Amino acid sequence: MEEKIKMEEAFSESDVKLYSRGDTITGTVVQVNQDEVLVDIGYKSEGILPVSELSPFRDGGKVEEGEEIEVLVTYIDEEKGTIYASEKQAEYEKRIETLEEAYRTGAPVEGEITGEVKSAGYHVNLEGIRAFLPGSHLGKDLPSAIDKLKGTHTKFKILELSRREKNLVVSHKAYLQEEEHKRREVLFSTLEVGQEIEGTIRSVVDFGIFVDIGGFEGLVHRSEIAWKDLPVPPPTYKVGDTVRVKVIDFDPKKERISLSIKQLRPNPWEGIAARYPVGMRVNGTVVSVTDFGAFVELEQDVEGLIHISELSWGHPENPKDIVHEGDEVEVVVLGCDEEARRISLSLRQTSDDPWADVEAKYPRGQRVVGEVTKVTDFGAFVKLEDGIEGLVHVSELDWGRVNNPHEVLNEGDSVEVKVLGVDPKARRISLSIRALKTDPWRQFMEQYAIDDVVEGEITEIKDFGAFMRITDDVEGLIHVSEISDKRIATPKDVLAIGDKVKAKIIGINEEKKQVRLSIRKLLAPPAPPPSSSRPSRKRGGGKKRDRVERFYLEDGGHETLSMRDLLGDTTLEEEEHDQEQDQE
Repeated sequence: MEEKIKMEEAFSESDVKLYSRGDTITGTVVQVNQDEVLVDIGYKSEGILPVSELSPFRDGGKVEEGEEIEVLVTYIDEEKGTIYASEKQAEYEKRIETLEEAYRTGAPVEGEITGEVKSAGYHVNLEGIRAFLPGSHLGKDLPSAIDKLKGTHTKFKILELSRREKNLVVSHKAYLQEEEHKRREVLFSTLEVGQEIEGTIRSVVDFGIFVDIGGFEGLVHRSEIAWKDLPVPPPTYKVGDTVRVKVIDFDPKKERISLSIKQLRPNPWEGIAARYPVGMRVNGTVVSVTDFGAFVELEQDVEGLIHISELSWGHPENPKDIVHEGDEVEVVVLGCDEEARRISLSLRQTSDDPWADVEAKYPRGQRVVGEVTKVTDFGAFVKLEDGIEGLVHVSELDWGRVNNPHEVLNEGDSVEVKVLGVDPKARRISLSIRALKTDPWRQFMEQYAIDDVVEGEITEIKDFGAFMRITDDVEGLIHVSEISDKRIATPKDVLAIGDKVKAKIIGINEEKKQVRLSIRKLLAPPAPPPSSSRPSRKRGGGKKRDRVERFYLEDGGHETLSMRDLLGDTTLEEEEHDQEQDQE
């Protein structure tokens, strides 16, 4: 009996350990070959660990003799007494239960991004278990470039897990979304209307500013940035800046929070009329200049408008000629509308009105030197002093005809003018340049008379006739009927601009300063001397003929008068009879 017990003890001591497929064993590496690693696991023979079954997370994929490793039994060949093992599967089983629990509960897991799956995503090491992170689930807080991403430790949420298929998919984006949702729930549970919070500007858009107030972005609409109207948020608000805001409304269901910056301070427009009464002089800063005037900031969020008509006593075309952004100016309050939030200001009323004694300074007939400020189709404006301009009408530029004032004057020219008239109420002064020159018409009248023959250049051709320059400042009209002794359809059939011709003066209108010329009368044969036997005419045709000779067709309407209109009671037949007798 005692001998039997000793034999059983001896058998127990020499007996090998028994393993089943799926068991996890800790063993010692005894030999490393090219294709396999032999591991002492306490079995009758060493376990065989194929190199392909080493852990993929080994540094360099190397294993050393004498190293203790943990493997999982994958196959047992009982006939040969051989056990096959896998370090890779041992590590997988070691963590899979913990990951399955996290998958069931939705708890986040932490891992390291180790590599890239081209055009698909990234490899993630979850403490020994390889997982796949799709590129679309990276999350906006991480860079996409693998050289910057590799080695990053962060948290993920498990999207898919299958032990059988060894499929493990994670998402950092889903983790961020869940964390944000938690922060929102906490935030909305603590929010109150009127609460003041410090946040960070995340984005600036045309309609407002988005501010992060603790994991959630609220909107400060542009109407809530300042107490004045803003078309867009001011450039002083930049992404990343810290800003203090006030909660004015929120909706947990729609996940919206409305914030305000302006409501952190009192409304400056309340009681504005009392602070800025009409007639008050106040200093301010020009903040913007438009085509119609300039806006002046009187205090924060309070601006008044200086209309262009109130910038100066003159007539500025562009407000930028008077003021510029940033200018410090003194203005007079013209009106204050608290309800409409409008203040009207005047810059010109801070100085004396130069038009108050304009009649005394610029009496009729006075000669004065000024600067041309603007040239228009109807004349030129001349600055006599600051705030006072007069107009030289196109008709007062020269004694001759001026088609375009730009041909005579340019902006910036210094000119001497004569005052023709002053209207203080209308703030108008009529000026003249030609009044300072000798009247060329008087010179013409002294030099020429009817029947004189003159020579000149054709300057203009119309359907009713042609204009010829007699002197530098006086032109005469050659009516189409006076161009040739033959009937012509249009003056262009005979004359051209630039032609030099001779003509006879057949009419002078002193009042209208007009001269009528004739080429035809130079072409006609000379009239015979008067005969003593010729019967006298009693119709008075000679005087009426003189009326014809002195008639001149106006340039304005160029209306044509009939012979009957010119000769009165004398009939056309009688006139033709007289002409025939004259020719005889």
